[in-house]
Amino acid sequence: MSAAALRSSRRHLVCLTGIVAVGAFLLLAPGAPTVARAASVVVLSIALWATGWLPQWLTALVFFTLCTVADVAPPDTVFAGFASAATWLVFAGLVIGAAIQYTGLGENVASRVGAWLTGSYRGAMAGVIALGVAMAFVMPSAMGRIVLLAPLLVTLADHLGYAKGRAGHTGLILGGMLSTVLPTYAILPANVPNNVLMGAAEAVLGEPPTYSAYLLLHFPVLGIIKALTLFGVMLKLYPDRDPQPGDLAGSASLSAPQRRLALVLCLAVALWVSDAWHGISPAWIGMLAALVCLFPGSGLMTDKPLKSLNVESLFYVAGIVSLGALANRSGLGDRLAHYLLDALPLGGAGDAATFGLLSALSMALGTVVTLPGIPAILTPLAPQIASITGWSPEAVTMTQVVGFSTVILPYQAPPLVVGLLSAGLRLRDSMRVLLIMAVLSVLIQWPLDYLWWQWLGWI
Repeated sequence: MSAAALRSSRRHLVCLTGIVAVGAFLLLAPGAPTVARAASVVVLSIALWATGWLPQWLTALVFFTLCTVADVAPPDTVFAGFASAATWLVFAGLVIGAAIQYTGLGENVASRVGAWLTGSYRGAMAGVIALGVAMAFVMPSAMGRIVLLAPLLVTLADHLGYAKGRAGHTGLILGGMLSTVLPTYAILPANVPNNVLMGAAEAVLGEPPTYSAYLLLHFPVLGIIKALTLFGVMLKLYPDRDPQPGDLAGSASLSAPQRRLALVLCLAVALWVSDAWHGISPAWIGMLAALVCLFPGSGLMTDKPLKSLNVESLFYVAGIVSLGALANRSGLGDRLAHYLLDALPLGGAGDAATFGLLSALSMALGTVVTLPGIPAILTPLAPQIASITGWSPEAVTMTQVVGFSTVILPYQAPPLVVGLLSAGLRLRDSMRVLLIMAVLSVLIQWPLDYLWWQWLGWI
């Protein structure tokens, strides 16, 4: 047995031991507190997802099985992920991505876009990062943006001469995906946590934040500076030579299937952009586009389309959403938030320390309940925290954005993981970038953000 196979075998044994231990606890101690039973499954699942020692989809199945066999929670909580719009948007994304590849639309578009990015590798990286951020202003769903970006970025990297396995291939794809996730938490409707925060703030504080006030408060630092930081980190971690114009294939006119698919995507984007007007969920817009692609005779997919789909990401996202639902409904999230609040010295802290502590509270809570769970748990506590700190409830609420925009591990942001799996990238590549970005955020962006808040008069 090779050294790599031996290490893998040992890791699998550790994972199996952990699964058996948690299963034994759940089955042998049915009278244990609900929070303790939920915590055992949540911690095990997070550990398996964070280490990557088991495939992500297998960890999701372990989560579902343990919760169901040991009756940790009702089925509507355990399988909440399959009723989530996010999961069905993932399915729609898989179909749309397969159609883009099958028709060759991705190659055609990539050859056209690539013609503008051939000057230098730095220019190509800046271009994909700018594209990812710009898309957030017109598409309200990160999952929807990833759905369209993933196949385009893969083909674009190939057209620019960066074959799979090269630093430029990973760098351009990962840079484009991260740019449409990390900086876009500073744009109000661009991600699920932002929208949850808006709804929770309206319910608790009586008034949701406005688009312009939210953008002014967060985008200069958490948007622009974070995107510039990402640009520098990607160039440092994934350096490569400049693209060669000879690597680009000439763009041809769109074929009939490509034109049909382009029309479907344009209509989907138009509906995504106008969702505030018509109120249709981005997931169901994606599903409508997917149904058109799947319909017999459309010419947009193979004769047996489901065989061409990689459904691993579907189970993964369903597992992540269900884990968050379990943490919230079991009281684990609330219990953890109160423990952390009791441990934080908010009473006698100055404004700078309060800003850092509240942001850190949000960031830490996100590792357990995932990002959409943060505002659902912390926003109801805002008036209580405000009375302790002397801040306004609105300012306390907005510190959550600083925390949940600082993503530590990939599983916290399901759209990112879906993109990575679709593009064939390793989770460890994104984990390295996320950890570096998190450290730089805490050391550089958080202090700058605090000064920006002071200048605006929020604190």
